[in-house]
Amino acid sequence: MTEMRGGVHGVMAALAWLPRLLALHLAWVALTLAGGVIGGIAPATATLVALLHGDEELAGDAGAGPRARAVLRRYREEFVPANRAGGPFVLIVLAAAADLALGVAGALPAWFFPLGFALAGLFAAIGALALFHAISLHVLRPDAPAPVLWRGALGGIVLLPLASASWTITLVAAVLVSGIIQPVGLLLGGGILVAVTTLVLVRSWQSRLDAATA
Repeated sequence: MTEMRGGVHGVMAALAWLPRLLALHLAWVALTLAGGVIGGIAPATATLVALLHGDEELAGDAGAGPRARAVLRRYREEFVPANRAGGPFVLIVLAAAADLALGVAGALPAWFFPLGFALAGLFAAIGALALFHAISLHVLRPDAPAPVLWRGALGGIVLLPLASASWTITLVAAVLVSGIIQPVGLLLGGGILVAVTTLVLVRSWQSRLDAATA
């Protein structure tokens, strides 16, 4: 009976997250599009991660209207710094993804396979993981110079292996589920990305940074 109650409680807790994930997804898509997609990914993610993490500037505004205005204001403030923090990794991911797409389409020469194709996949994976490590560090240490964030993001893949693996596995699982149940990706994809980045990477970095300064 206790196990059944625990299971029901877990299901209810998961369902309670659905409206929040939907709202985060819609906000993430809107902010990403506002930045021209490529330029909007980093500031949109940084803004919503800060919101979910409990940033005082964003959490202090009660009501949908004031909260939305605070988010837009934060997004404008984040546009340059967040792109500076994550921009290089966005470009790496885009370049690697373009190679992968061209390879799948058969538009690349035969010598590109299999080594070039495998390297493109590796660069895409490392670039994506480093991007969200960089955004997480930027949210926690907004005044840190960009080169420090870049080194920290690359080092974080090794320094925080459990968090990196958990983030990757969760998002890969979400992508696979979205391929089977398409509304999951269409309605919750951005929200899942923001939530996993906040709950896994930001919290892990927060614990490590707190321990380093203790």
